[in-house]
Formats: sequence, C-alpha cells, structure tokens
Amino acid sequence: MTWKRPENIDFPQVWWTFEAKDPDTRQMVKYRVQDLPEDRYDEALMLMATLFIRDETMCKSLDLINDTTFEGDNIWENILKQKITVVCFKEGSDEICGLNLLEVLERDSKQPEEKLPSKKIRDLVKTMEFIKAKADPYNRYGVDKYLHAMGLLVVPKYRGLGLSTEILKAREPLGKAVGLKLSGTVFTGTASQGCAKKAGFVEDYSVLYEDLAKGEPFVEFPNVSSPYVKFMSLKFKD
Repeated sequence: MTWKRPENIDFPQVWWTFEAKDPDTRQMVKYRVQDLPEDRYDEALMLMATLFIRDETMCKSLDLINDTTFEGDNIWENILKQKITVVCFKEGSDEICGLNLLEVLERDSKQPEEKLPSKKIRDLVKTMEFIKAKADPYNRYGVDKYLHAMGLLVVPKYRGLGLSTEILKAREPLGKAVGLKLSGTVFTGTASQGCAKKAGFVEDYSVLYEDLAKGEPFVEFPNVSSPYVKFMSLKFKD
C-alpha cells in the first residue's frame, strides 16, 4: 500500500463523539470514536480473528472461523500500518466497544500479489474485488483514492445500541482531515447496510448472493443470512 497518513495529522486523536446507552446501567453515556492506538493493535486483531469472522455475513457463510488455513491476520496487519483504523470507547473506560478496520485505496496503486493458502479467502477476495469493480467508485465519483473498510464490528455486549452507525459517521471528519473526498465499502449484511444508510451512505451497486454463484465471480455463499451484498458510498461534504 502506497498511501501514508499525513505527518501533520496528529495520531491518535478523537474524530467523533456521541451519546448512547450504557449496556450495564442503561443510562445515556458518552462514547468517542478515535484512531486505534498502536498498543491496542494486537487486541484489535484478536477481535477480528474471533468475533468478526464468526459473525460477519460472508465469513460466517464460508465458516472461516474453522478454516485451518485462514491467514487474515497478515492482511489486517498490513492495513493497520496505514494508521487510519478507528475504535470506539465508552467515556471513562478503555474497553473496546467496536472498531472499523480502515484503509485508503488508490486508483493506480497495485496491490501486492499475496499467496493465500485458503481457497475460502481467495474466493472472498475475488468477490470483494468483483463488487468494487462493478461499483467503480473512482469513475463514479471522480476521485483517485477513497476510504475503504475491511471490517466493522461491535462487540456483543455493546450491540443493539446504535454504535455501528456512529462509528460509520466518524469516517467523514477523519477522511476530510487526511484529504479524502469519499468513503466506499462492501456492506455484506442487512444490518450493516441499514446502519450505513442511517449514516448517510448511498447504494452504488447491489447483487444477490445467489447470483454470485451463477455468474462471475462464480463464488457460492451457502446458508447466507442476507439476500444482497451492496457497495455503498459516502461523499464527504465540502
């Protein structure tokens, strides 16, 4: 990845604050969405390798959590090097409530060809690349780079409180600060698609999971819990 966080942008810093219920007391409390500190990288990777691949729509369909050849950690570690991933904390606590693994994709940059032992991961990557190509955010929005995500999760204790939508809202102030004009992501499940819509994202491309098996990219997602996978974008306000 060639993109680097501008040196004049302080790290870490808070990008978004909001109020939501405390899952323990059910009282309204403050939360913040900020850059993921480097000393929490290992914890974030652990959450991705356990909760995310267990619960995310595509990963759950492919049963990645039981794939002995799974090597997602390497992909995620490279993304963390961009220092643009965000994490959500409750005021007065350092417990991770949720996180969004973010990266900046560039039109002319070539992704390194990695040998992926897991066929399931290769199928997943192939599907994601197919959907991004169909959505074509570079030409659709006239940009040469955009803020993309490789994972949005809220830990079970904090689910149902609206945190996902608020974490997504943090992309605009963060993206604008580092010189971006757009965020776009493949949203794989009905719940995340609904959160994205609430956060202001619009649908650029949608395809039925069953059609992904019938035609290109010819990848089957068995027992999938959502009918559609969608690429959705948020154009930052000037």
